[in-house]
Amino acid sequence: MDWFLPLFNLVIVLAFYEGLHGLLYYKSREVKREGKISIRVLDINEENAVALNSIFFRNSIVFLSNKINEKILRHEEGHTKQFNYVYAFLILIAVVFPFYSPVAVPAVFVGKFLIWKMERDADLYAYYNYGIKYESGAERPKSRLERLKEWVLDSHPPDYIRKEDKYYEKNNNLFVLFLQDLN
Repeated sequence: MDWFLPLFNLVIVLAFYEGLHGLLYYKSREVKREGKISIRVLDINEENAVALNSIFFRNSIVFLSNKINEKILRHEEGHTKQFNYVYAFLILIAVVFPFYSPVAVPAVFVGKFLIWKMERDADLYAYYNYGIKYESGAERPKSRLERLKEWVLDSHPPDYIRKEDKYYEKNNNLFVLFLQDLN
C-alpha cells in the first residue's frame, strides 16, 4: 500500500486551509477582544465576516470591512464555538480518496450537508443566545430548479428559508426543510 498520495493530499489540504486562515489573520488587525475571541478587521469593503476555526488559527473573527455588524458577529461567534466538521471531513476525504476514488461522489453531497449544518448551527447559536434571526427580503422562487440552485450554489441555506420561524425550531431537521422546499 502506497501512502505517498494520501499524505500528499493531506499536506495540500492542511497547507491550503491553514494558509488561507493565516493570510486572513495576518492581513487583518485586531480591534477588540471578547473573552477568548479576537475580533479583527480586513477592510476590503464587503459586509461579511469569516470565523477562523482551524488547527493553528482559532477563536478569531475577521470582518471584511471596517464596520462590525453585531448580527454577523454573533453568527460568526457561533462558528468559533463549534467543531469544524467541514475541515475534518476534507482531511478524511483527502486521505481516503486515493484508496477508494468512488467516495468522491457521495463526499460532495455529505460535504454540502455538513456546510449547511454548520451554518444552521451558527444561526441557532445567534438566535438562542442573543435573539438574533437572519433578516432578508428574499422571496422564495416559484421554480423548483431556481430553489434547488439557491440551496446548491450558496454556502448557507437560502435566505428565504433562514428568515422563517420554522428554520429556528431545533426539532426541524435541515434535510427535511430542504425536501419540503423542493416540493
